[in-house]
Order: sequence, then structure tokens, then C-alpha cells
Amino acid sequence: MDVTDEALLSSGFTPSDLQKIKNNVESYGGTLEEAIQDLANRFRVVIWVTSSCLMVFIILVLFSAKETVVGGGISILIAIVIVVFIQPPVLSYKSWRFWIKSKG
Repeated sequence: MDVTDEALLSSGFTPSDLQKIKNNVESYGGTLEEAIQDLANRFRVVIWVTSSCLMVFIILVLFSAKETVVGGGISILIAIVIVVFIQPPVLSYKSWRFWIKSKG
């Protein structure tokens, strides 16, 4: 796959987004393509964690007491917020979208 500045800009990345990714590549090594793939993988992880948390919440609603549902719901919400904001959510989504479009 050919990951270029022009391809990224045409797929929805802003110049600021592109600069952030390039700064990361310069600081930690690697290529632009590897950085985009890593960000796309992070987005997939967020989707899996969120889906798993929602499944646990559904099980809580179906089989637990009211107090457990409230406490569990709050803790699951906090866990989702932490997982989402550990990584850059907008950049990872744009990278995932770019990766899917360019793969297919």
C-alpha cells in the first residue's frame, strides 16, 4: 500500500493531523505506513473493548440486582472513557477508515 501525504490529506486527514503523525514517526522511528496501521489497530481495540463492556452491561441488566447494575454501569462507562482517551480517538478512526479504503 502506498501511504503518501496527498493520499492521507485527500482521505480526510488535516495538515495538523498529518504533522502529529510525522512528529511521532520522527520521535519513535518507523514509517508513515506503520504509524497509520498502528493507529488503525488501536481503533479496532477500542471497538472490541467497548463491545465487550456493553455485553457485560447487558448481562448485568438481565441477571443482577438493581444496585449492581448501577454500580457496574458506572464502572463500565469509566472504563470505556479511559480506553478511548488513552489513544487519540480521532486520529485512530481516520487511520482505520483510510486503512479499510486503501486495502479494498
